[in-house]
Formats: sequence, structure tokens, C-alpha cells
Amino acid sequence: MPRLSDNRLQEAGLLARAVENVFRKLIRFLVGRMSLVKLQEMIRFIYIDEAEKMLQAKRPGKNVPLTQLALHTGLDTRTLTRVRGELYAGEPQYEPKFLSELTPESAVVETWASNIGRRKLLTYGKEGEGFEKLVRSTVPTRGITIQSIIKRLVDTRSVEQDKANRTLKLLVDHYSPYLSNDEPNIINAAFSAIANLISTIEFNVNAAAGDERLFQRQAWTFRLSPGDQDGFRGAMRSLLEEYEERAMREIEPWEQKRYGKNLVTAGVGLYYFEESNAA
Repeated sequence: MPRLSDNRLQEAGLLARAVENVFRKLIRFLVGRMSLVKLQEMIRFIYIDEAEKMLQAKRPGKNVPLTQLALHTGLDTRTLTRVRGELYAGEPQYEPKFLSELTPESAVVETWASNIGRRKLLTYGKEGEGFEKLVRSTVPTRGITIQSIIKRLVDTRSVEQDKANRTLKLLVDHYSPYLSNDEPNIINAAFSAIANLISTIEFNVNAAAGDERLFQRQAWTFRLSPGDQDGFRGAMRSLLEEYEERAMREIEPWEQKRYGKNLVTAGVGLYYFEESNAA
């Protein structure tokens, strides 16, 4: 029979692999859209905020001791005091400065637009002048080449490059990491769906023994031939569209005629997924 410590290690291993699986796919998506530095900053802020809310719920009306918060977050009290001060200040969580520095490219565009102006062309190719000077003065460039930043800005239609005259023209006021016009709306809808699914998982994990859990299922096969993917996608799409139409009809009678602060958001999620063995 496994020892208790072995069981706990197995549970910790399962949790670590599950978190890694989710984080890998999320980070794979975020690379090029948000820097690791800003992602770490955001996670730290959210983690401390959620940890404090959880501890407050256990002791309503009482302040959360820093020692308890340090125990749950693994951070030192000086860092916790600084972050808590920002939380209590009630300032916007993501200020323009934070948003403008999500990636090195966004910081460069923000500085260019605000300090130099969109109309001014910048030369490139000479260290200490033009675009090179702007980049070096804006972001830490260890491991980042000027050409890689130029390529990213051109790919996202943020600048226009004249290779013959070696000049760059700024085309936007603010940097957008999206490579197509439809991408922002797709991403917003996708992350909303992910958040809804996590809310369902959270409810089910925290449900007391004997309580009814929210419906959470998946149906899939791991024996699909690559040659059948298109046909399978079409069949599943038709099925999901039928479910969507039926769900909307079933939801409508339950809806209140007017919006209100005390109303609840509820519904079902429908999506198709694929994953290759290499993913």
C-alpha cells in the first residue's frame, strides 16, 4: 500500500502536469502578444488579489495577516505590502503604461507616437541614430535585434518599410499584436469561453459531497484519420449548430425583459477541438 507521502506526491504531480498542459497552450498563444515580464506582473497581481479574497471569506470583517498571505503566495512581506497598496489604491488595474508595454514592439510604438510623432520618418541601419536610437532608449535590448522588431512591426502593419531608402513610417497611434482585423473579437470570445469553463470546474471542485454539480462533459475520439478531418469537422459543426439553435430556444423563456444588477449570467458552451499527437 502506498505511503501517504507517496499519494500526496502523486496528487501534486497530477496537478502540476494539468496546470502545465493549460499554461503551455495559453503561453503558446501569448508569445508575441504579451511579454513574459508583463505576464508575470499580471499573474502576481491577480494571485495576491485572489488569495486575499479567499482568506477574507474565511474571516469576514477581519484583516488578512501578512503572514497568512505570505504563506499562501510564497512572497516576502515587503513585496506583498507594495502590491496590496496598489490594490487598495483603487486605481485602474491596467494603466495605459502597462498596456503600452505588453511587448517590446508596443513600447517602441507608444514612444514613437507620443514623443516623435507619426508623420516623422525614421531611418534605420545606423547605430545610435533614428530607429536604433529610439529602440535602445525605450526597451532593454539584450537578445532583441533591431531587425526582429522591424519585422514584427511590418507584419502587424504598424510601420511601412522603405528598404531602398532605409526608412520606416509609423502607420498607427497604438500598437496591436493582432495579425488580422477579426482576431481581437475572436480572442475576446475565446477567452470568455475559457473563463466560463473554468467557472464551471471551480463550482464542481468546490461542491460539497451530495450536492448536484454543473454539467461538464466532452465527447471525442483519438482514432481519427487525418484524411477524415474535414468531413468530421463538417459533421460536428452541423451537430453543434443544431444544439446552438435549440439552446437559444430553451434559454429565451427564462430571460428577464430588462437588465438588472442582481441578474445572473448562465448558459452552455459549444466548441469543437482537435489536437495532434505533436501538440
